[in-house]
Amino acid sequence: MFLSLLHVNVGDPDCDQPGRRWLRDVYRVHQRLWMAFPDAARRAEDPFFLGAWDGPGVPEPKPKRRVAGFLFRIERDGRPRILVQSVQRPDWEYAFQNAPYLLHQERSPQVLEFNPAPQPDRTYRFRLLANVVTRRSVPDPLGRKRKARPDLPRKRRPEQPVHPDPVPDPLPVDPVERQRSLLACWKPWHEWLERMGAKRGFCLLDEPGAPLFMEAVSVHVRHPDQDRGGPKQDKPMDRSFNAGLFEGSLICTDADQLTDAIVTGIGPAKAYGFGLLSVAPAG
Repeated sequence: MFLSLLHVNVGDPDCDQPGRRWLRDVYRVHQRLWMAFPDAARRAEDPFFLGAWDGPGVPEPKPKRRVAGFLFRIERDGRPRILVQSVQRPDWEYAFQNAPYLLHQERSPQVLEFNPAPQPDRTYRFRLLANVVTRRSVPDPLGRKRKARPDLPRKRRPEQPVHPDPVPDPLPVDPVERQRSLLACWKPWHEWLERMGAKRGFCLLDEPGAPLFMEAVSVHVRHPDQDRGGPKQDKPMDRSFNAGLFEGSLICTDADQLTDAIVTGIGPAKAYGFGLLSVAPAG
């Protein structure tokens, strides 16, 4: 697999550079990153990227993410950058040749080939931006029970966001009790990540020497046709995600499951920058 680091050209904080505007539209970020994986026909017919982008050729049926796909995460701490993990080697020169101003001109994209091979019972540092949701059955308001039909595909249960508990008001005056109350508000997210770990081959190591960091992140997606008066303007697709950034330590309990979690990601909305689980040996 390949890991790429892209340094985005955002300019000065008081200057609204194209790179800064680009990062605000996660739909466009995903579209541009997708351009780094053109098929042979696209590369031969349009080597200088002069035509409109309609995506690479995708065989039928669509291949699994572990066979052909990529995950990405926008890192917003410090200078903005994008981390991209892909099965195929990306061609960033081709993807940005008609928009070089989006990337930092003095820091070219870095590409590293790696083999995700976690070891059982070993401790790893991790970072994850996830869409913190769960799928639950919604009861019928009239109490009716749905009957499954064998001739129809099974519908996926609707996503339900998992929110932290509200902050107590008033907070305790004692600093230790205040900190304990604030940490308790994040218990629903802690339990959500523990459930993910039980399914994906890891358990959390949340202790004083290796605390778990959790932060709510604002991620909003606007459909591209809305601003251009396109055919879907009457059907707005604005969407806000229940995004959470997690950092801490984990212990590998199942190497195969954890490898699959690294390759395929965790949770939904991976096309919008969620699900990339980055791990590194602790220490």
